[in-house]
Amino acid sequence: MNTWRFVVKRAAESFLVILAALVLVFYLANVAAPNPASVWAGPDASPEQIQVVTELYHLDSPWYVQLYYYLGNFFTGKWGISPLYQTPVISLIEEYLPVTLELAVIALVLKLLLEIPLGVISSLRPGGKTDNGIRLVYTVTRSFPPFMVALVLLLALSYYLHLLPSAYYVSPTLALREPQFGFDIGGHIYHVWLIDNMPILNALLVGDYGAFLSALVHVILPALALALFGFGGIVRLIRNSMLDVLNSDFVKTARAKGLRERVVIVRHALRNSLLPTITIASIIFAGLMQGSLVVETIFNYYGIGYLVAQSLLNFDTPTLIASTVIVTVIVVLSNLVADILYTVADPRVRESL
Repeated sequence: MNTWRFVVKRAAESFLVILAALVLVFYLANVAAPNPASVWAGPDASPEQIQVVTELYHLDSPWYVQLYYYLGNFFTGKWGISPLYQTPVISLIEEYLPVTLELAVIALVLKLLLEIPLGVISSLRPGGKTDNGIRLVYTVTRSFPPFMVALVLLLALSYYLHLLPSAYYVSPTLALREPQFGFDIGGHIYHVWLIDNMPILNALLVGDYGAFLSALVHVILPALALALFGFGGIVRLIRNSMLDVLNSDFVKTARAKGLRERVVIVRHALRNSLLPTITIASIIFAGLMQGSLVVETIFNYYGIGYLVAQSLLNFDTPTLIASTVIVTVIVVLSNLVADILYTVADPRVRESL
C-alpha cells in the first residue's frame, strides 16, 4: 500500500510540474510579449491575419481567460498553426517527435554498451593504470561542450575520413515512402503514427531494407555524439557499485567456493551493480532528449530538437511553445519512471516508504 501511495504522490507531483511549465510558457509567450497576436501569427503576418489569430486564441481577453483557453487547447491537441510551415503544430509534433525518440533510445543503448564495460574494467584494479586512463578519458570528454563533441565527430568521421554521412536521417535518394506499417482489424488498416514516423523501425517493419540500412548508417554519428554527452557518469556509478559489491561477504564466499573469477564478476558482482544504472536509465534518457537540440541541429537530423531550433530562429512561436512543452513533459515523465523503477527494484526503498 505504501508503494502505491508513493506512486500516486509522485504522479500528482509530476502533473503539477507539467502544469507549472505550461503556465510559465504561457506567461513568456503571451503576457510578456508586447503583442502576443503578432508573435503567434509570425513576423510577416498581415493585419488581417493578426486579427484572425487574436480572435481564434482570445488574445484580446483578460489573461486568466487566455490561460483557460490555452490550457484547454493544449490538453485537446489544438496547438495552433505554424506560420513557418503553414500546417497544424500537432502534425509537426507527430512527424518530428518519433524521430528523436528513436535517436534517444539508440543513443541510450550505445551509451550503456560503452560505459558499463568501462566501469567494470575500471573497478577490477582501482588506482591502476587502466583505471586512471579510463578516468582521464571521461574527465576530458565531459569537459568539452556538447556542440564541440558533435563537431569533432562530424569533422573526423565525415569530412576527413568519409566514413559516415554528415546529415539527414536517410539518404535523399532513398526518401522514405509514406507510412505503411499498420494493423488490419476488420478489414481496416490502423496506422501507428509513433512507429510510422520512426525511420529505422518503420523501414524494417515494411521490409524496405535499402531505407533501413541507409537510416541505420545515418543515425550512427548523431547517436554517438548524443551518447558522449555527459560521458562517464555511468562509468563512475558502475565502478563504485562494483567496488562495494566485490568487497561484500557473498562475493568472498563465492570466491571461496572456487568459482571462476569471470563467473564471480559477471553473475554476482555485475548483476548487483547494475541496479542503480537501470533505475537512472530514465533520467539519462531525459538528458538525451534535451541534448537532441544540439545534435539534431548540427547533423540536420529532422527530429524535435531540430524543430525547436528552426522555430526559434524563424520566430515560429506556436511550434516553439508546443515543442518545448512536449520535451518538458517527456523529461518529467522520465524522472517519474526512474522513481518508480527504483522503488520497485530496491526492496530497501520499499521498506522505507
